[in-house]
Amino acid sequence: MSSKTVRRYLEANRRMMAEAKDMPIGISVAFLGAAIWGFDPRDPNDPLTLEDLADRLGFSPTTISQHMRYLGHGYREGTPGLGLVGTVRNSDNGRKKIFYLTPRGRGLLSQIEFILDGSS
Repeated sequence: MSSKTVRRYLEANRRMMAEAKDMPIGISVAFLGAAIWGFDPRDPNDPLTLEDLADRLGFSPTTISQHMRYLGHGYREGTPGLGLVGTVRNSDNGRKKIFYLTPRGRGLLSQIEFILDGSS
């Protein structure tokens, strides 16, 4: 691995930290998982649920649910979230939720991709 690759990785992580300086690495991983596997209305085939994402990332469903609240509307009562990820009830099973990147989340992802592509 070249030092340029490592530098791009570092800069991408710095960009994530600019969203929330106290963001744990697990929440960064959850954001990247949502970016990879999140629901896209242009391809509505068989969306993943939060449980599916937890399984793919090696987290418990409870942990991924907490991470999505931190990345989404709010982590705890009175603590606003980052607004990067949204969740909605799965139309096939109302007890399960699917997830997607918000416009703000897609903007952050574009910036990370730009950094990692070495275009900066």
